[in-house]
Amino acid sequence: MTDTPPAIALLVDADNAALDSLDEVLAALTKHGQVQIRRAYGNWFKTALRSWDAELNRRGFRAIQQSDPVKGKNATDLALVIDAVDLHHTVAPEIFALVSSDSDYTPLAHYLRERGVKVLGFGRPTTAPSFQAACTTFTAIHGNGASTPSSTAGTAKQKTATNPQPTLTEMLAGAIAKNADKQGWARVSAVANHLRQHYGQTSRDHGKATWTKVLKALPGYEFRNEGTTSVSVRVKPGS
Repeated sequence: MTDTPPAIALLVDADNAALDSLDEVLAALTKHGQVQIRRAYGNWFKTALRSWDAELNRRGFRAIQQSDPVKGKNATDLALVIDAVDLHHTVAPEIFALVSSDSDYTPLAHYLRERGVKVLGFGRPTTAPSFQAACTTFTAIHGNGASTPSSTAGTAKQKTATNPQPTLTEMLAGAIAKNADKQGWARVSAVANHLRQHYGQTSRDHGKATWTKVLKALPGYEFRNEGTTSVSVRVKPGS
């Protein structure tokens, strides 16, 4: 008689995870058990997430649609948390794998661990130490197949990436350039999405409620349409 491998529920926050990390995560999970539940959460109508559809289907994921209740706000994290708690009380998988670089999932990781569930976290090396510590283990995804697992054991340890992460100024410069029009203006919302997708960064990681406030606190930027959902930013000429 062979032992049944532990059941794993893999839940991905597409707003705060990189699409190219999915194969790394699936490969890492093979040594822990069988991934019976594969779900990814996001507003799939967003331009930034349209490339996910075919890739999720190819990997056997169930795409969970979560529309934005208010423009500029998303409820993906709440939908994922509700599903995780429901799955714990119904299907009761032995292991939860949470893929996100958002520290908002820290209470969920605590909740599951306190109930005897193993929580495997996956995210950018810059993910908040609070979320890393709340997981049983956290694996920093560096991209290109490289990952660094570590046991948190209730204490946060700052991990050093093989390749140093760019500075905030460098990340902002790249995000603005990638989303700018011919005059150099980029919607702050597009910049925020770029930073989430590519670096797992949110404005809260830099002590502000919005990216507009982060940018306003830094020198070298100018703004237009302030106070609207169309607020844009560009690097000041000559900066």
